[in-house]
Amino acid sequence: MKTWLVNTNTKDENCNPNAFKYMLRQNKAAAFYGRAPEIDKICKGDLVCLYHNQNRIIAVGTVVTPYQGHDFRDVEVIEHWVDVNWLWKADFDRDFVPQNSIDRNDLDITMVNGTVVNVTDQINYKELLAQIAQRQSF
Repeated sequence: MKTWLVNTNTKDENCNPNAFKYMLRQNKAAAFYGRAPEIDKICKGDLVCLYHNQNRIIAVGTVVTPYQGHDFRDVEVIEHWVDVNWLWKADFDRDFVPQNSIDRNDLDITMVNGTVVNVTDQINYKELLAQIAQRQSF
């Protein structure tokens, strides 16, 4: 099992401000356009931390289906994704600002250069579970 930090790429220069809503609602971790193939490294059983602007992790889940390609070639160049069973998702206010995100620095994740980053050797798993437990709502 590996652990991946997947950036939601919601900054204005990425032209996809609603990608994080799509990923959370559709139970996916995705990468788009030129970075789309980076998702292909993620395997079934891997852990995904969905990373949002300002060092925030807004969801954590396990991959249930790796990327399997598209039925439509035109879409292949736009998006690649893996299906995720989200174990925890942040709460959002009505403007979709996360209210209880996890700061990646609290998990000892220091390097996040890229859209899909392998953080297996960086992450403090004990702290990740503690942070999720503090934020879990029923």
